[in-house]
Formats: sequence, structure tokens, C-alpha cells
Amino acid sequence: MKILLLILLMMVIGAIIGGVTNSLAIKMLFRPFQPKYIGNKQLPFTPGLIPKRRNELADQLGKMVVEHLLTPEGLRRKFLDATFQRQMEEWAKTEVDRFLQSEQSLENWLNSYNVPLDVKNMEQTIYDFTQKRYHQVMDQYREESIKELMPPNLDEKGRASMETASSYILDQLDQYISSEQGKRKLGDIIERYLEGQGFLGNMISNFLGNEGLVDKVQPAISNYLQSTETKGWLTSLLETEWDKWTNKDVRFYEDKVGSDVIAKTLASVVTSAVPVQEWMNRSIAEHTNTLRPYVLDTMVPSLVSHIGVYLSERIPEIMEKLHLSDIVKQEVESFSVERLETMILDISRREFKMITYLGALLGGVIGLVQGIIAILI
Repeated sequence: MKILLLILLMMVIGAIIGGVTNSLAIKMLFRPFQPKYIGNKQLPFTPGLIPKRRNELADQLGKMVVEHLLTPEGLRRKFLDATFQRQMEEWAKTEVDRFLQSEQSLENWLNSYNVPLDVKNMEQTIYDFTQKRYHQVMDQYREESIKELMPPNLDEKGRASMETASSYILDQLDQYISSEQGKRKLGDIIERYLEGQGFLGNMISNFLGNEGLVDKVQPAISNYLQSTETKGWLTSLLETEWDKWTNKDVRFYEDKVGSDVIAKTLASVVTSAVPVQEWMNRSIAEHTNTLRPYVLDTMVPSLVSHIGVYLSERIPEIMEKLHLSDIVKQEVESFSVERLETMILDISRREFKMITYLGALLGGVIGLVQGIIAILI
């Protein structure tokens, strides 16, 4: 009985020593947090292993994350993964659709992002742009003739229309001369002419009368206006004028009015024609209503796919620019030792307990062996 109690006692003592030793060793990984001194002498094993090697741990963790965990190859596979791309596409569609259906006005939306763009600024921008663009275009074409700037078919059509124009002019003149108003006007002209001819004019006027003269002159004028000769003459005159005006350079016409006057007038017309106030007051939903199906069904999937490919091809460069290992190192170094202890214990608590139990088991076995040896001796 004494032998059994001796062996059992030695096993218990060995188990206690083994368990306590392993538990103490685990605690010494973290504690004490600060070095301890007796006088000027620093006690050994202070501070604990992890507080003492925290900078090295941070450096190794940063390298481990970049070299073994968050690798360019792993990220590339993730970006090109079909499931991930579908998830990103659905997310992008949801976010874009929320924006496209927003009832917020365009002006308020721009102001929310501190974009200095209101109605007054936009109108001034359009006004300035139109003036600047006018001068840029005129600098390029000012020395060229109108005919050089016109398409060839337009010049041909212009010349061809002279015959039609001459017919129209002559017909309108004939209709006016044949009307009562035209006859009265013709009578007034004849009367004033004869009054200026002295005795002969008065004699003709008294002999034929004003109305008689008009009745004789008006048919002659109408016949002249309807004649082929007159039409040909007027057509030739119009064609000559057409050539004369189209052969002049652009500067000739610009100088007649003034380049600044034209630029300012054109800018004012364009600015007035553009409904800036209406556009700015419209909601984003109104602006994008017709584009929404195309954006969601075509643009978003295409952009997500292209962005995924683009990022996957440049992951090494992006990771190099981000300096991920330095980020991890800085974050770990910023942790307090207490937080590091909590994090590691949360991850490895079960394993540490098993190590403690294993120490107790080994201590018990050693105690058993020692007890047996002691009895045999």
C-alpha cells in the first residue's frame, strides 16, 4: 500500500510540475510586458518573448502576408473568377441603378461634390467657348473664298437656282405691275417724269391722259418682263453676282460686320438657345431615363469585365505601390502587447491548453517512472 501511495504521489507531483511548467512557459511568451530590474540588473526573460520580438514579429508577418497569403497570383485568380465577377457586376448594377434613378437635381448633385458648376457658370462657359471657337475656326478659314469652302455640289446648285430665281423675280414684278396698286405706282412715276419734261411732257399728258399712258405702258412692260431675252439677261446678271460674291474671301464679309460683333452675337445666340437652367433643374433620373437600360445591360457588365482584366494585369505593380508588407508591419507594431496577447490566445487557446495538459501528462509519466525506479532501488 505504501508503495502504491508513493508512486501515486510522485505521479501527482510530476503532473503538477509538468503542467505548471508548460503553463508558465506559455505565459512567459507574453509576460511581463516590460523589462524588470533588480537595481541596475535586468532580470532574464524580461520582457516576454513576444513583447521583446514584436518588431521582428511585425516584419515577418508583413512578409508572410505578401509572400504567402495575399499574393499577386491569388488576387489575379480572384479578379478573373467568374463567380466573383458576377457578384461585382450585380453590386455595380445596384449602385449604378440607384444613382440613375435618383430624384436629385443635376445642380444639387454637382454641388454635393463641390463641383463649381451652376447655371451662371455654365452659360458663361458656353458663351466664352463659342467666342473662342469662332475665332479658332475663322483663323483657319478667313483667307479662303466662300466658293472654296462650299461643297462642289452646293456651288452647282446655287448657279442652277439663278434661273429659277430670275423667273420668280420677273413673275413677281409682272404681277405687281399688273395689279391696281402697281398701275397706280406706274402712273405716279410716269406723271412725275412727264412733269419734268416741260412743254412736251405736258402736251403728251394732256393728249393721252395719265390712265391712258399707264394702259399703253403697262402691257409693254409686262411683255418685256415675260420675254426670254429678259429672263436670260437677269439670269446672267444673277450668275455674275453669284460668282462675284462667292469668289470673295471670308475676311471680306467678316470685316463688313466686325469679327468681335459676329463672335459676341453668335455666342449670345448659342447661349440663349441652350436650355441650361432646364437641364440643371432636371433630376438625374430624367437625364438618364433613356440611357438606363443600355447602361445597366451593356455598359456596366463591359466595364466590370474590363476593369477586372485591367486590375489583374497590374496587381504586382499595385501591390508594390501599396507596400502591403509595410502596412501590415505598421499595424502590428501599433498593437499594444495586451492586444497581441488577446489575439494570439483567441486563436490558439485550445492548443495552449493541450500543451499544458501534455506537460501534466508527461510529468505524471515521469513521476511514475521515478516512483518505480525508487522502489526498485
